This record gives sequence, C-alpha cells and structure tokens, in this order.
Amino acid sequence: MLDQATSRERGYELFQQAILARDEDAWIEIGTRYRAMLISWASQCSVINATDELCEDIADRALARAWRALTPERFAHFPNLPALMAYLRTCATATVIDSARAQSVRQRAYQKLEPDDVMTPEQVVLEEIERTELWKIVLGAVTNECERVVLVESFQFDLPPREILARHPDLFSDIDAVYMAKRHLIGRLQRNKDVRRCLCGALGSRIG
Repeated sequence: MLDQATSRERGYELFQQAILARDEDAWIEIGTRYRAMLISWASQCSVINATDELCEDIADRALARAWRALTPERFAHFPNLPALMAYLRTCATATVIDSARAQSVRQRAYQKLEPDDVMTPEQVVLEEIERTELWKIVLGAVTNECERVVLVESFQFDLPPREILARHPDLFSDIDAVYMAKRHLIGRLQRNKDVRRCLCGALGSRIG
C-alpha cells in the first residue's frame, strides 16, 4: 500500500513539475509512464473503429493535447493524481472522436464526386500535391494558437463555432472571439498571394 501511495505521490509531483514549472523533462517522463494507459483508453473508445489512425498515434496526440491545455492556472482544478488521470482519459477519448470525425468529413467530400468525375492516376497525384502545398501555406499564415485551432477544427474537422468554444474555453472568452479569429484568418488567406496562386493552379489543372 505504501508503494502505491508513493507511486501516486511521485506521479502527482511529476505533473506539478511539468505544468507549474513547464518542465519538459518531467512531461517526457509522464509520457513514458502513462503512454500505455493512453493507448489502452484509445482502444476502448466506442468510435475507434471509425478511424484508421493507430492507437499509438492517438495516445501521442492526446498527450500533446493535454500539454497544451494544462496550464499553471488550470492546475488548481486537479487536486490529485486520479483527477489528472481522468483528464488524460478525456483527452484520449476526444482525440479518437476528432480523428473519426475528420475521417468522416474526408469520406463525405470524396462521395460528393460525380460518377463521371473519375480522375486518372496522374490527376490524383497532382491533386494530392496541390492539397499538401496549400495546407502548408495556410498553416504558415496562422499567427496565433486561436487561429490554429479555428483552422483545424473549423475547416478540417467541420466543427461549428459553438462547439469550438465549448472545447477551448481557455482560448476563447465567448463565441464572438471564435468568429473574430475565423474572420481574421479568412481575411488574411484571401489576401495571401501564395494561397491564390495555389488555388488558381488547382483550378487550371482541372479545366485543362
């Protein structure tokens, strides 16, 4: 019993170091200690079969998600190790759901193609290159974490502003803040020459 209590105490101290002192070495040790548990939680999620992403990758993303969200200001909400473990499990579940939702969005987009719109292998390769290049350019236009969250969750995961607000109360004070971040990002992208060039190139290849 003493060993278990000591282990819990050490685990909580690790989170204190990682979160309050922003100690990356402590966070790495947390990842080493709890990664297997995150993988197990991901595999138990009810929608895990709706995504082709590996549980190991989901565990890593869930840990990164917790690292971003667990600020010193929020640490007071986690008085012990079980509370932190429950939050990590929530992160693992949310990451699985995000992955499943993103895959569903991609599948719906593919289904919108008309039956006559059968692309040649060369067109498929070109389209993938264009998509990758455009995404890199768009990511490069992001200026802060709020815009990055809006970009990924609004345009890639197809989430509405109200759900984005509910998922990130630490980033957005109200729904107007979500809309403002989205407007600023869209405005900057509309003025970006590289974005326009990439879109025009994609349109030209389809017409050609």
